[in-house]
Amino acid sequence: MPIEGATTRRGAPVWALWLLLALAVGLLVIAWTFPLLTVTVTARLPSYIPEPFQSFTILDETRSVVTMIERLIETNYIVIAVLILVFGVALPILKNLGVALLLAAPAGSRGARMAGVLQFMGRFAMVDIFAVSIIVSVMAAGTIGQGDNPGPAVVETVTTLQSGFYLFIAYVLASFAIDVLLAIRHRAIGSARG
Repeated sequence: MPIEGATTRRGAPVWALWLLLALAVGLLVIAWTFPLLTVTVTARLPSYIPEPFQSFTILDETRSVVTMIERLIETNYIVIAVLILVFGVALPILKNLGVALLLAAPAGSRGARMAGVLQFMGRFAMVDIFAVSIIVSVMAAGTIGQGDNPGPAVVETVTTLQSGFYLFIAYVLASFAIDVLLAIRHRAIGSARG
């Protein structure tokens, strides 16, 4: 007699969902600590200034999600730091714990309720990307103000996305795949019972 929910007739096998969940959690943790973006602010002075002094770097910083939250708190951007903590850290942790509980629990009414909660939480998954956009915008806007000069100097700000950003996007895609596979599995189990 086959184990309920372990066969492909009811969607993805449970072991595949566990593997995808482990991948998603790993990507998320690594994305929090890897560099997310680099901000470089360079000032270029007029040509009548001697060559070695015509261009100099005002700011060259690489930040991860963790260091960015620390910096936002230090610079009194508390609301943005809290939003990033809630939507970029706490909500993904809770969602992944919910998925683990759903996979560990036997199929039944609790599973149906848990699936509904996870679908509700999944609606906020794109907020992670929104939070990263806020970070990039704040960092770029904050550095522009530090280097502006009403004189003849030209200030150039360059924000470059780093590996942490792409790992975070990979986490969002893996999380989305889990949501889709769980929904298919839940429907298949529901139709098999009905």
